[in-house]
Amino acid sequence: MTEMSHTERFKTISRVNWVCTIIDAVLTVFKLSIGFLAKSPALIADALHSLSDLGTDVLALVLGNLAKHGPDEDHPYGHARYETMGTAVLGTVLMMVALGIGVENLMALLNGESTSPHWLALVAVAVSIVSKEALFHYTMKYARLTRSNLLEANAWHSRSDSLSSVVVFVGIICSLAGLHFVEYLAALGVAALIGKMGYQLAWEAMQDLIDRGVSTEQQQAYMDTLNSVEDIIDVHMLRSRLLGTDVLIDGHIQVAPTLTVSEAHQINDFATRLLKQNHAEITDITLHIDFEPDHRIEKTKLKPMRKTIEHLLSDFDLPDYERLYLHYSDNLLNIEIVFAANEDVSGVNQKLEELIQNTDWINSIEVHQKIG
Repeated sequence: MTEMSHTERFKTISRVNWVCTIIDAVLTVFKLSIGFLAKSPALIADALHSLSDLGTDVLALVLGNLAKHGPDEDHPYGHARYETMGTAVLGTVLMMVALGIGVENLMALLNGESTSPHWLALVAVAVSIVSKEALFHYTMKYARLTRSNLLEANAWHSRSDSLSSVVVFVGIICSLAGLHFVEYLAALGVAALIGKMGYQLAWEAMQDLIDRGVSTEQQQAYMDTLNSVEDIIDVHMLRSRLLGTDVLIDGHIQVAPTLTVSEAHQINDFATRLLKQNHAEITDITLHIDFEPDHRIEKTKLKPMRKTIEHLLSDFDLPDYERLYLHYSDNLLNIEIVFAANEDVSGVNQKLEELIQNTDWINSIEVHQKIG
């Protein structure tokens, strides 16, 4: 299945949320009407559960719309966290719904309450079960397709309504048979299941909000991709964090110390492109280029920079050179000097040998002259 673009993804999420909103609005009105007509307290309670679904549908629409906006001056990484926040809120709502169902049915069970439902209530509940279960599978399908935790949370909310309707259906049948307590016992079990769903969704979303990284297996896959680049010697200090369904990573890559800036940058760009090609969830990459391992006991300390080196060379009355390459490694400096083909470089090596002997942090100086 081809990867969705950013625009297509949020269009799909918005469309699914609208479908959920419309169906939940219709079911709420339908079940409330039949509940009052049939004088069924259980069906009225189930209708109020659908009303909570409708409320979360509206919330998902609003947060999904906010999450689709790209980076701006105040949010350089975009607004994807709105989607994560929405998932946490929906998970919390599920826990509250579970608590409400649990307390209500426990009190009814302890008080020995009973109902006298009408058969018409069974029809309404059956319609609700079929509709909400179909809505669950529909929403979950697109939640996986778009990798949207917000849609997944909404799907499970639909499933919770479907399960509560099953309880109401069984309860009405048992009530008609004179076994009123069965409805309440089943409702308590469903409440526990809904609460567990809500807790898992809210907990996972909260972990993402505090910059949780990807799994160890996924992290290793990123390392393997970077290590497959021929000119990368080592990959280390690789970190990741989740931003909605996107992954942001940063890390260090080690390349040969004698490479030019442009070649090292080219390797960096190639590695970045390869990561995004192989792992579509990665949207932002920052790679730091190292010329030696970061885990060395004695890392190369800061040495004099170009202006200082040029000033030292000027004291030796050298011919004009075209290029000066500086390579820092092992706490020493290796220098390469390139002269034009028509320059007289006789005596240059002797002068530079004196510079090496008088400077303890210069390891070597190579002299090159162009041909032609």
